[in-house]
Amino acid sequence: MRLRVAATVLQGAALLLSVDAWAGPPRGNLALDVAAYPDEPLFEDQNDSVLQSSLSASIDWTARLSRDVRFDLSARGRVSADTEDRLFGDIKEGLLRFRVADTDFKAGVVQENWSVLEAWNPVDIVNQRDLVEDYQGDAKLGQPGVTATTVYNDWVLSAFVLPYSRERRIAEGEDRLRNLPAPVQDAVFEDGQGRSSLALRGQYRLGDFDLALSYFRGHAREPIYRPIIDREGLSGFDEVYESISQTGVELLYVIGDSVLKGEVIYRSADSDEFAAAGIGSETTFNQLTNGFDSITLYLEGYYDGRNDRAALTPFQRDVYVGARYNRNDVYDSLVDVRVTHDLEFHSNLVDIRASRRFGKQQTLELQLLAPLSVDNDRALQGYENDQRAKLSWAWYF
Repeated sequence: MRLRVAATVLQGAALLLSVDAWAGPPRGNLALDVAAYPDEPLFEDQNDSVLQSSLSASIDWTARLSRDVRFDLSARGRVSADTEDRLFGDIKEGLLRFRVADTDFKAGVVQENWSVLEAWNPVDIVNQRDLVEDYQGDAKLGQPGVTATTVYNDWVLSAFVLPYSRERRIAEGEDRLRNLPAPVQDAVFEDGQGRSSLALRGQYRLGDFDLALSYFRGHAREPIYRPIIDREGLSGFDEVYESISQTGVELLYVIGDSVLKGEVIYRSADSDEFAAAGIGSETTFNQLTNGFDSITLYLEGYYDGRNDRAALTPFQRDVYVGARYNRNDVYDSLVDVRVTHDLEFHSNLVDIRASRRFGKQQTLELQLLAPLSVDNDRALQGYENDQRAKLSWAWYF
């Protein structure tokens, strides 16, 4: 599927270049990541190299055919000798944008972001997650689809038709930061992988208050993992994507230098019906040292009521505390501290990042990751020996 999507989008790009269109120069970056894992991996088949490196690249390109017609392409790829997938690439976006009357359309491979919270977004469901690229799910896979957006009485209304469901990309085999002790054998979609999903969303803004309502009908993005047992014991898992309906609400209210926000969903499937929610606050303090620096503090709480058959779901009964210090200088110096505590299993996930720009085109980032007391937490116990320090260099063009 990945190759078919990529081929279709690249053929479309070639066609656009053959017509009289304005095309801007490509933008993107080349990056080198070096990660250090001081401890032996938890699973025997994981890569036990202390130092693991990878090269990655991303590119963004736009071609404008006319005032109301535009083609956008965004792609990424990574190569590594230390992971299960030696080479991986994906089209994040590859779509034709055009306008008919008062409605904006997008057709191709789309990337949508429904969210107000910092740590986790239960409402965000259009795109599948890539948990290998980012263990917290911040990286997404491109989703084939068509969208239409219009404005009606101060409401921004959007409709989505998604003709194909993608499998979640998870760490397997040699990968570190891996949840499952055995490989995924097969992916099962309740209504067939080619069954279209539908989504609707309305967003309303009144002064300092934002409200968004959404509805989704299609396959869940989080699979249920069913163990496969043979004579020798556990041999693997089947991942099952249920057909679901989900209603979501996003709320955001600005009070001075603070933002109150929340996300709530209600989801129903044959196996379960449940509600999930996250609420939080974000407060910024400016000019801490009589300069331009600032610090933003985050506090969020999460609840997820799904049953024990559910996927390996993070943020079921969790508290998230974060702080982001920004010097607001010419070097874009930034320090980000994120701590997540599970109230049920008493596990902790500590993530500290510091980044700085060098010159006009280069950045350097250091990340320290420490999973603590995770041996009883189903969603994190595979990370038990995966304390990590990672240095990332990127060159932008």
